[in-house]
Amino acid sequence: MFLMSRRRATVLLILIVVSCCVFIPQSKRFSFTWARYKSEVTSLVPSEALPYTSKFSDNRINWTGRGTPQTTLQAHTTGWSVLDSLYAFNGTLYVVTDDPTAFPPLREMICTGIPANGNKGNEAAREPTDADMRVIDIAEATRLFGYSASRLGGVTMLCNDPDQCKYSNSRRKSPSFTLTEVSPCLTYLEVFIGFWRTYSSLDLNITSNGDTVLPPVSRMIFPHAKNAFHDHAGVNQVVLRAAFPSIAFEYKDDWIDRASTGMPIYLDRVVLTSRSTIKRHKNYQPDAKMISVADHLPKSPYWWSPIRRQVLEFVKAPEETIALGGSGNPVITYISRQNSLPIGGRKLTQDGHRSLVDALLGLEARYGYEVNIVEMEKLSKAEQFKLAGRTTIMIGVHGNGLSSLLWMRPSPIATVIEIYFPPGFSADYAIPARILGIEHYGVWGDRYFRTESEHRPKQQQPDGFHRDKIPADGPTIAALCAERINHPTRLSSKITINIRDIGGTNV
Repeated sequence: MFLMSRRRATVLLILIVVSCCVFIPQSKRFSFTWARYKSEVTSLVPSEALPYTSKFSDNRINWTGRGTPQTTLQAHTTGWSVLDSLYAFNGTLYVVTDDPTAFPPLREMICTGIPANGNKGNEAAREPTDADMRVIDIAEATRLFGYSASRLGGVTMLCNDPDQCKYSNSRRKSPSFTLTEVSPCLTYLEVFIGFWRTYSSLDLNITSNGDTVLPPVSRMIFPHAKNAFHDHAGVNQVVLRAAFPSIAFEYKDDWIDRASTGMPIYLDRVVLTSRSTIKRHKNYQPDAKMISVADHLPKSPYWWSPIRRQVLEFVKAPEETIALGGSGNPVITYISRQNSLPIGGRKLTQDGHRSLVDALLGLEARYGYEVNIVEMEKLSKAEQFKLAGRTTIMIGVHGNGLSSLLWMRPSPIATVIEIYFPPGFSADYAIPARILGIEHYGVWGDRYFRTESEHRPKQQQPDGFHRDKIPADGPTIAALCAERINHPTRLSSKITINIRDIGGTNV
């Protein structure tokens, strides 16, 4: 009887094992041996979940018998360059080529990274030296590097700006501001969008759906900054890691660490920028915006679509929000700062705020438009991005909240309406809107101007620009909304002053 029981138990066990193998889907089965099971019970993973495509040997490049790979220039405008097969050695970047005439002057690609301070001689001190970048021939490359190097694969975005960089026009009175102190939206508006605008010029066939042949960015390096992309609001971290989940960040100490090894580094592809270099471009003024220069490169009309799609998919926005070319009920979003900190900071007057809210709700009642009155700081990042992705017309006082325009769907009626303290004006959001294919209007009380017209004023920040007494006339703004929705090709400016009195400029 005991023998029969043991036989029955054995048969039963075999049946259980067989049934598991039959009924568990192939994709869910685990690959392991009994020996591994005994020693690695806690580390069982499906074999299909480890799609490694690289090997340890990929971390080095050896050109013995093949000649040193030469650097090639893939795209360039002043201060923005894409270079393949770039080298770094002892903290210096090296262009290896037997044809130096194929590259622009170094001062059009890089600077020293010394902070700008306006002092006599500071401009000359920021001119690049041999310690920053060199152009060498293959013979010298062989002498310096030998026949192999460590390899940084993929795409590297390298920002050569100093830690002091002043990205915000509104902060110019304080030259000690660092990248981490600058408003978060302006960090990625100025740097990240410019990087992607430059890199995307290599694929002129990016589709409206965001399809591109460009591989994702692997890392961002800031050789002269300490923590450039972490901001108090957490916006940069979300955007960069949503767009490129595998991205890594390296800063000044990391760059020093790499240099201290005394060994050469080969970089597959580098997108290089430097604000001090960009300022040498004739079109840097009057906007003083890095991305204004980057936008001179060729582009697909859908160059931003891959980033927009990645970020909106990351926050689980529905496809009808992400897809370009969609139609539906217009969505008007007013980003209110009335309860934002600091107390006394940029806000509408209470009368102006109530007037605007009443006028927008009147549009909703009359035309059935969707109207949202929101305070962005009370929404999660996902809620902010998803709302912006659905928004047709975005309205707000000049400030960080308008950076959400990045996720709007470009269309003939897509519009940003930015309210300023008159006669103040800043192009912080006007330029990104233009580059993304979104109309931008500025408002002074009961007057407005299209920023891509002869009525555009010069950039200036008068007393009151950053205070809480900014006027707004609700019916004027509501009428502009209706005009943009019903007559998108009618681009007008309702302005009754002599623009020359405030230093207007043609665009």
